[in-house]
Amino acid sequence: SHHYDFLINTFCLYGFKVIINNPALEFWFLLHFEMTSKYFSSCDEAIKQLKKHLPDYEKTKHYFTKQDNDIYLKLRPSLNKANTNASKLSPFDIEDTFKGVSEMNKIFEQELIKLIF
Repeated sequence: SHHYDFLINTFCLYGFKVIINNPALEFWFLLHFEMTSKYFSSCDEAIKQLKKHLPDYEKTKHYFTKQDNDIYLKLRPSLNKANTNASKLSPFDIEDTFKGVSEMNKIFEQELIKLIF
């Protein structure tokens, strides 16, 4: 816990924002389709649930950058839903890591980003 706090504070001192997705970025993707705080013990478990909505999902560079069909284009229509769902979740707690968390919505709360999205 102290090590985690030290790292977060150090990053913040240098102007970085730390965004937590527990267990993985796929949890954020899942929030585009459903509200859940379910704890997934691995990225693979989260991917299995995500594939109910994106059956062709692959954690590959090709999938993320596919011409005219990349991950951004697939998720963009549901961005507001994902932000709303993420904002309903409890914040990350290093003492209780057995819950789903995504803090990606913090990115979209920034004023400059609001102008773009």
